[in-house]
Amino acid sequence: MAEGLVMLFLRHVERCHVILHIIDATSADPIGDFKMINKELMRYGTGKLAQMPQVVVVNKVDVWEDENKEDWEKGLQTKMSRDELQKSLTEAMAHTRLMWMSAKEKDGVDDLMKRLSAFVTKVKETERERLVEI
Repeated sequence: MAEGLVMLFLRHVERCHVILHIIDATSADPIGDFKMINKELMRYGTGKLAQMPQVVVVNKVDVWEDENKEDWEKGLQTKMSRDELQKSLTEAMAHTRLMWMSAKEKDGVDDLMKRLSAFVTKVKETERERLVEI
C-alpha cells in the first residue's frame, strides 16, 4: 500500500515545476535523508524528476538556540552543527539553492515563500520560452 501511495505522489510531483526539499535539522541523518529522496527521484520513471530544479530548506534552525525552548523540545538535538550541515548539504546538492527556516518560530518562512514564488515563476517562464523556440 505504501509503495502505491509513493507512486501516486511521484506522479503528482511530475506536474510541478520545482521540487522543495524540507530537511529536518533534528533528523538522525539529514544528509542521508536528502540523498535517499534524490535517489528515489532518479529511480522513478525516466529519471526526469531528478533533473527538476530544486530548493533545499533546512527546518528547525531554532534547535541550535538554547533559549526559548519549550519542555517538549528539550530532547531535540542535531547530530551536527549548522556549519557542518551546510557544508555537507552543499557538497550533496547539484545547485546552490539552500535556505534555513524555523516553521515553529516563523523565522525565514516569509522569505522562503517570496523567493520560492519568484523562482517558480522564473522556471515557468524559461519553460515557456523553450517551448516557443521548438
